[in-house]
Amino acid sequence: MKIRAKTLRRLIREGLLREQEEMLKIISNTTSPETEIFNKIANYALNDDIQGALADKEVNTDDLYYDLDEMRPWVKRVGGKDRWMSDDAVVPDNWDAEAVYDFMADLERAWSDQQGQASDAKHKAAPDVKEREAIGASFSSRYVLPDDIEKITFQIRRSGGKPSNINIETDTDVSNISADWAKQHGTTLDDIIKVLQDGDANERKKQKPVKHTPPMYD
Repeated sequence: MKIRAKTLRRLIREGLLREQEEMLKIISNTTSPETEIFNKIANYALNDDIQGALADKEVNTDDLYYDLDEMRPWVKRVGGKDRWMSDDAVVPDNWDAEAVYDFMADLERAWSDQQGQASDAKHKAAPDVKEREAIGASFSSRYVLPDDIEKITFQIRRSGGKPSNINIETDTDVSNISADWAKQHGTTLDDIIKVLQDGDANERKKQKPVKHTPPMYD
């Protein structure tokens, strides 16, 4: 039976695709469920397939940075004798731990670039761009996204009954926004306050002064 060259190329291509879909069990431990993701990344590393890893929704998540960090000690133990892996785990002939580490670094950079592009698009598409840029810049960041606002605590400082400054903080940063700062970013303190309030930021109210009663002496 003769097989045309076009048909042969199609069969070879389909065979390669099936082979790529079959994940080898390289990093595997039934008592550590997270190794399923580590194993997927290891298989993509064998094929040097950054785009495949990014296209895999189980790999390309908001937690990929942490997954890669937690995967590192497992990579150097592939083929080791310290019983980290299940008995049915294998060591591919072309396994090279250093090459896998290089792949992981490249994957992290590609993922970070992709995350940044998605974040920028989300920022531009959302309302209150100038106000969120003013808030983000006060934390040495380019902007904050709408979902980040509820993580902020702020307190309004007033002078003559009008806002003059906003003390602002997160779990990791403390800053403030002045009227001049708001103006530099094309907005006002009043508009920034509205964005914070509408975004469910935690507003800290000014505490009333406590009157202390002097102690009584005999």
